[in-house]
Amino acid sequence: MSGSASQNLSFKAMIFTACLFPFYILAATLTNSAAILTDLLATSFDLTALTACWLVLKLAHKAHAGKYAYGLGKLENLAELMIALLQTILVVIAGTRAIIRVMHPEGVDGAELGLFVAAMAVIGNVILNRKATRLAHETHSPVLAAQARVHLVSAIASGSVFTVTVILSIFNNIPILYYLDPLGSFVVIGFMIYNIYAMLSNSVASLLDQAIDEAGQLRILKVLTTHFDDFDELGDIRTRQFGGKMFVELHLGFESDWTVARARTVVAKLTESVKREFREAGDEVDVSIVLMPGHAASAEAKAV
Repeated sequence: MSGSASQNLSFKAMIFTACLFPFYILAATLTNSAAILTDLLATSFDLTALTACWLVLKLAHKAHAGKYAYGLGKLENLAELMIALLQTILVVIAGTRAIIRVMHPEGVDGAELGLFVAAMAVIGNVILNRKATRLAHETHSPVLAAQARVHLVSAIASGSVFTVTVILSIFNNIPILYYLDPLGSFVVIGFMIYNIYAMLSNSVASLLDQAIDEAGQLRILKVLTTHFDDFDELGDIRTRQFGGKMFVELHLGFESDWTVARARTVVAKLTESVKREFREAGDEVDVSIVLMPGHAASAEAKAV
């Protein structure tokens, strides 16, 4: 999947949320609903997050030879971290408002526009979540995975607000139901907190350059076992992944009487075999094979 497809999806999601945002502001102004106000704050987060996603994808998919030879994969994780910190601020604001409404419950008035906007938000975010989830799976992009979570949380949150507001609009004369309004806010806040946790867990782990998981390690060992007779000595097996990218570095030694040309042929075969194993599992990996020092000198001497 090309980078342009990811950028186009993020751009469309950003435009959709930007179009909803002024209607959310008007709806929150016309009603006294704490749930709709919380949904407005969540939408402001969505707009900021989606704008960051689009900018990061636009930068990350450019060619960066030289200074950024390995691309800008970590920029996606940094953006995800900043988005989580921003949402934490919004959770504090929304939580304060919801607590005040629990202490002083009120009925909901003038929520017609809010209902319409919430319904549109549910429909749009469900569609965008499905597309972002598919692209995130195909591209292994953490920022697209974060975007998919944003749409999922927004759809569920707006659906909760819509349900609560409909109930309060119909049964506005029953005081005990007034507590549903702050309850709807707490539901939205709960999903926001889940989103924060997911983003922080993913971004921090990726920024630490973690090794490829056990399934990936087994793929590498499978290839090395299959080609056991093609090399003389196995040194380090180093792996890392960040920004949706995987890297494998194999330190191998070859027979001292081999020529450089023969060693290169085996290296090319091993590299393609490792890539094929990961490709069949739906992953892309960069493979580097390092000739171990003792054998490197022998191979160079033979070439001379």
